[in-house]
Amino acid sequence: MSFRVLVIEDEFSINDILTFSLKGEGYEVKGAFSSKEARKLLEEFKPHIVLLDINLPDESGFELCKFINANYRIPIIMLTARNDVIDKILGLELGADDYITKPFHIKEVLARVKVALRRVDKYKNYDEEGNFIQLNTNVKINLEKRMIIKNEEEIKLKPKEYDLLTFFIKNKNRVFSREEILDRVWGMDYDGEIRTVDIHVRRLRAKLNLESGQSFIETVFGVGYVMR
Repeated sequence: MSFRVLVIEDEFSINDILTFSLKGEGYEVKGAFSSKEARKLLEEFKPHIVLLDINLPDESGFELCKFINANYRIPIIMLTARNDVIDKILGLELGADDYITKPFHIKEVLARVKVALRRVDKYKNYDEEGNFIQLNTNVKINLEKRMIIKNEEEIKLKPKEYDLLTFFIKNKNRVFSREEILDRVWGMDYDGEIRTVDIHVRRLRAKLNLESGQSFIETVFGVGYVMR
Protein backbone atom coordinates (compact mmCIF):
# COMPACT_ATOMS: atom_id res chain seq x y z
CA MET A 1 0.00 0.00 0.00
CA SER A 2 1.31 3.46 -0.94
CA PHE A 3 0.57 5.97 1.80
CA ARG A 4 -0.37 9.53 0.92
CA VAL A 5 1.39 12.31 2.85
CA LEU A 6 0.33 15.97 2.84
CA VAL A 7 3.08 18.46 3.71
CA ILE A 8 1.67 21.84 4.80
CA GLU A 9 4.62 24.23 5.01
CA ASP A 10 4.89 27.76 3.58
CA GLU A 11 8.70 27.81 3.35
CA PHE A 12 9.45 26.49 -0.14
CA SER A 13 12.87 25.07 0.74
CA ILE A 14 11.55 23.06 3.70
CA ASN A 15 8.47 21.94 1.78
CA ASP A 16 10.66 20.76 -1.11
CA ILE A 17 13.09 18.88 1.16
CA LEU A 18 10.28 17.11 2.99
CA THR A 19 8.43 16.27 -0.23
CA PHE A 20 11.58 14.98 -1.95
CA SER A 21 12.66 12.88 1.04
CA LEU A 22 9.22 11.38 1.64
CA LYS A 23 8.86 10.48 -2.04
CA GLY A 24 12.24 8.78 -1.76
CA GLU A 25 10.72 6.50 0.89
CA GLY A 26 7.97 5.45 -1.50
CA TYR A 27 5.19 7.72 -0.26
CA GLU A 28 2.83 9.64 -2.50
CA VAL A 29 3.32 13.26 -1.45
CA LYS A 30 1.61 16.59 -2.08
CA GLY A 31 2.80 19.95 -0.79
CA ALA A 32 0.60 22.83 0.33
CA PHE A 33 1.89 26.33 1.08
CA SER A 34 -1.22 27.82 2.67
CA SER A 35 -4.22 26.76 4.70
CA LYS A 36 -6.54 27.35 1.75
CA GLU A 37 -4.50 25.07 -0.45
CA ALA A 38 -4.25 22.49 2.34
CA ARG A 39 -8.02 22.35 2.88
CA LYS A 40 -8.53 21.69 -0.82
CA LEU A 41 -5.93 18.91 -0.87
CA LEU A 42 -7.37 17.33 2.27
CA GLU A 43 -10.59 16.79 0.35
CA GLU A 44 -9.10 15.86 -3.04
CA PHE A 45 -5.85 14.06 -2.12
CA LYS A 46 -7.24 12.30 0.99
CA PRO A 47 -3.91 11.93 2.82
CA HIS A 48 -3.19 9.26 5.41
CA ILE A 49 -1.04 11.66 7.44
CA VAL A 50 -0.33 15.40 7.62
CA LEU A 51 2.87 17.30 8.40
CA LEU A 52 1.68 20.74 9.52
CA ASP A 53 3.70 23.89 10.12
CA ILE A 54 2.43 26.20 12.86
CA ASN A 55 3.12 29.42 10.95
CA LEU A 56 1.05 29.69 7.77
CA PRO A 57 0.39 32.91 5.80
CA ASP A 58 -3.42 32.81 5.84
CA GLU A 59 -4.34 30.91 9.02
CA SER A 60 -2.70 29.68 12.19
CA GLY A 61 -1.46 26.12 12.03
CA PHE A 62 -3.22 25.58 15.35
CA GLU A 63 -6.58 26.50 13.80
CA LEU A 64 -5.95 24.22 10.83
CA CYS A 65 -4.93 21.43 13.21
CA LYS A 66 -8.23 21.85 15.06
CA PHE A 67 -10.13 21.69 11.76
CA ILE A 68 -8.32 18.55 10.59
CA ASN A 69 -8.84 16.81 13.91
CA ALA A 70 -12.56 17.58 13.83
CA ASN A 71 -13.13 16.40 10.26
CA TYR A 72 -10.54 13.72 9.47
CA ARG A 73 -9.31 10.66 11.32
CA ILE A 74 -5.63 10.96 10.39
CA PRO A 75 -2.41 11.58 12.35
CA ILE A 76 -1.04 15.12 12.48
CA ILE A 77 2.64 15.87 13.06
CA MET A 78 3.22 19.54 13.88
CA LEU A 79 6.33 21.34 12.64
CA THR A 80 7.45 24.28 14.75
CA ALA A 81 10.42 26.60 14.97
CA ARG A 82 9.44 27.37 18.56
CA ASN A 83 10.77 25.24 21.37
CA ASP A 84 8.06 26.48 23.72
CA VAL A 85 6.39 23.79 25.82
CA ILE A 86 3.14 25.80 25.82
CA ASP A 87 3.00 25.72 22.01
CA LYS A 88 3.60 21.98 21.99
CA ILE A 89 0.92 21.34 24.60
CA LEU A 90 -1.54 23.55 22.70
CA GLY A 91 -0.89 21.60 19.51
CA LEU A 92 -1.47 18.29 21.27
CA GLU A 93 -4.66 19.57 22.89
CA LEU A 94 -5.99 20.67 19.49
CA GLY A 95 -5.46 17.22 18.02
CA ALA A 96 -1.82 16.83 17.00
CA ASP A 97 -0.32 13.38 17.52
CA ASP A 98 3.33 14.44 17.53
CA TYR A 99 5.56 17.44 16.95
CA ILE A 100 9.00 18.10 15.51
CA THR A 101 11.06 21.17 16.34
CA LYS A 102 12.99 22.99 13.62
CA PRO A 103 15.75 22.69 12.67
CA PHE A 104 15.20 18.97 12.35
CA HIS A 105 17.13 16.05 10.90
CA ILE A 106 15.27 14.56 7.94
CA LYS A 107 15.87 11.05 9.30
CA GLU A 108 13.93 11.97 12.44
CA VAL A 109 11.01 13.18 10.34
CA LEU A 110 11.00 9.99 8.28
CA ALA A 111 11.16 7.85 11.42
CA ARG A 112 8.24 9.64 13.08
CA VAL A 113 6.15 9.45 9.91
CA LYS A 114 6.88 5.73 9.64
CA VAL A 115 5.79 5.10 13.24
CA ALA A 116 2.58 7.11 12.80
CA LEU A 117 1.71 5.33 9.55
CA ARG A 118 2.33 1.96 11.14
CA ARG A 119 -0.63 2.70 13.40
CA VAL A 120 -2.72 3.87 10.43
CA ASP A 121 -1.92 0.62 8.61
CA LYS A 122 -3.20 -1.39 11.57
CA TYR A 123 -6.33 0.73 11.57
CA LYS A 124 -7.04 0.25 7.86
CA ASN A 125 -6.40 -3.48 7.70
CA TYR A 126 -8.62 -4.81 10.45
CA ASP A 127 -10.54 -8.09 10.23
CA GLU A 128 -14.16 -7.58 9.22
CA GLU A 129 -15.24 -10.17 11.78
CA GLY A 130 -15.25 -9.67 15.52
CA ASN A 131 -17.42 -9.13 18.55
CA PHE A 132 -18.08 -6.01 20.58
CA ILE A 133 -16.96 -5.56 24.16
CA GLN A 134 -19.52 -3.59 26.17
CA LEU A 135 -17.74 -0.87 28.16
CA ASN A 136 -21.05 0.23 29.68
CA THR A 137 -24.68 0.54 28.65
CA ASN A 138 -23.91 3.22 26.05
CA VAL A 139 -20.43 2.44 24.75
CA LYS A 140 -19.04 -0.70 23.11
CA ILE A 141 -15.81 -1.47 21.27
CA ASN A 142 -14.91 -3.95 18.54
CA LEU A 143 -11.19 -4.67 18.94
CA GLU A 144 -10.86 -6.42 15.58
CA LYS A 145 -12.55 -3.63 13.65
CA ARG A 146 -11.04 -0.88 15.81
CA MET A 147 -14.52 0.57 16.10
CA ILE A 148 -16.13 2.46 18.99
CA ILE A 149 -19.91 2.75 19.13
CA LYS A 150 -21.69 5.13 21.50
CA ASN A 151 -25.48 5.29 21.52
CA GLU A 152 -25.48 3.40 18.20
CA GLU A 153 -23.22 5.98 16.53
CA GLU A 154 -19.56 5.46 15.67
CA ILE A 155 -17.13 7.63 17.63
CA LYS A 156 -14.13 8.89 15.69
CA LEU A 157 -10.90 8.12 17.51
CA LYS A 158 -7.49 8.87 16.09
CA PRO A 159 -5.06 5.93 15.96
CA LYS A 160 -3.16 6.97 19.08
CA GLU A 161 -6.34 7.61 21.06
CA TYR A 162 -7.56 4.15 20.11
CA ASP A 163 -4.22 2.58 21.06
CA LEU A 164 -4.44 4.23 24.47
CA LEU A 165 -8.03 3.08 25.03
CA THR A 166 -7.30 -0.53 24.08
CA PHE A 167 -4.20 -0.49 26.29
CA PHE A 168 -6.36 0.37 29.29
CA ILE A 169 -9.02 -2.19 28.32
CA LYS A 170 -6.43 -4.97 28.09
CA ASN A 171 -4.89 -3.91 31.42
CA LYS A 172 -8.04 -3.24 33.40
CA ASN A 173 -7.62 -2.57 37.15
CA ARG A 174 -3.86 -2.10 36.77
CA VAL A 175 -2.43 1.27 37.78
CA PHE A 176 0.17 2.74 35.41
CA SER A 177 2.36 5.79 35.80
CA ARG A 178 2.50 8.31 32.97
CA GLU A 179 6.04 7.14 32.16
CA GLU A 180 4.88 3.53 31.86
CA ILE A 181 2.01 4.54 29.60
CA LEU A 182 4.37 6.51 27.35
CA ASP A 183 6.67 3.49 27.07
CA ARG A 184 3.88 1.00 26.43
CA VAL A 185 1.69 3.05 24.09
CA TRP A 186 4.01 5.59 22.44
CA GLY A 187 7.14 3.44 22.48
CA MET A 188 10.49 3.57 24.21
CA ASP A 189 11.93 5.95 21.61
CA TYR A 190 9.31 8.67 22.17
CA ASP A 191 10.96 11.76 23.64
CA GLY A 192 7.99 14.13 23.84
CA GLU A 193 6.34 15.76 26.83
CA ILE A 194 4.89 13.53 29.56
CA ARG A 195 1.81 15.78 29.48
CA THR A 196 0.98 14.00 26.22
CA VAL A 197 -0.61 11.22 28.29
CA ASP A 198 -2.83 13.66 30.21
CA ILE A 199 -3.95 15.33 27.00
CA HIS A 200 -4.89 12.06 25.30
CA VAL A 201 -6.75 10.79 28.38
CA ARG A 202 -8.68 14.06 28.46
CA ARG A 203 -9.55 13.66 24.77
CA LEU A 204 -10.86 10.14 25.36
CA ARG A 205 -13.00 11.27 28.27
CA ALA A 206 -14.41 14.14 26.21
CA LYS A 207 -15.21 12.00 23.17
CA LEU A 208 -16.81 9.17 25.11
CA ASN A 209 -18.42 11.57 27.60
CA LEU A 210 -19.32 8.84 30.05
CA GLU A 211 -21.84 9.55 32.78
CA SER A 212 -20.55 10.09 36.29
CA GLY A 213 -19.85 6.86 38.14
CA GLN A 214 -19.47 4.68 35.06
CA SER A 215 -16.29 2.67 34.69
CA PHE A 216 -13.61 4.43 32.68
CA ILE A 217 -10.09 5.80 33.06
CA GLU A 218 -9.59 7.09 36.59
CA THR A 219 -6.84 9.39 37.80
CA VAL A 220 -4.72 7.94 40.59
CA PHE A 221 -3.31 11.11 42.13
CA GLY A 222 0.44 11.14 42.46
CA VAL A 223 0.76 7.99 40.35
CA GLY A 224 -1.04 7.91 37.00
CA TYR A 225 -4.18 6.26 35.60
CA VAL A 226 -6.26 3.09 35.85
CA MET A 227 -9.35 1.70 34.15
CA ARG A 228 -11.77 0.07 36.59
